[in-house]
Amino acid sequence: MKISKLLSLLLLSLCCINVYADERLYKIELVIFSQEMPNTEVFDQTESRIAWPRQRYLVKRAEYEEVSPEDMNLDGSFAQLARVQDYQALMYVAWIQPVKENRLSTAVQISNTDGTINGFFRLQRGHLVHMIADIEYSPDPYADSVIYRLNEKRRFKLNETHYLDHPKFGILARVSPISSSE
Repeated sequence: MKISKLLSLLLLSLCCINVYADERLYKIELVIFSQEMPNTEVFDQTESRIAWPRQRYLVKRAEYEEVSPEDMNLDGSFAQLARVQDYQALMYVAWIQPVKENRLSTAVQISNTDGTINGFFRLQRGHLVHMIADIEYSPDPYADSVIYRLNEKRRFKLNETHYLDHPKFGILARVSPISSSE
């Protein structure tokens, strides 16, 4: 009887170790900006169309560890966007998030204090890593103005900056794995 309990405890321990072994930490950085570029597209969306995940799969960004400013890689891009007349830097956020192998990460709500940005960002980790963004930009959130939506799922390379494009706003995204020594 003692041996069977010991074996059960050992198997349970191995299962618990395996559950945490397939989890990896990622540093996620997003720079969101508006852009005033000429285009011929007509935008008529006036209500949110974000495909929100179920509530239990959505968390506020504050629930994850923030990245210290000296460890952020896109601060130069954010500063450069702020200096160019055709662009308006809206927000720069960075956090550290665990993602399990062969799973979708928890969606992180992305919003700014003035209400012009709202949506979520998440990763999908399998053989390849994908980023999923469903974010809306409303230049005047308190009026019945047009809402611009960027809804994209994209495979990407880690440690590289990627540009998610919309005629009225854009996102620079960078995802870097964090080693256990960090």
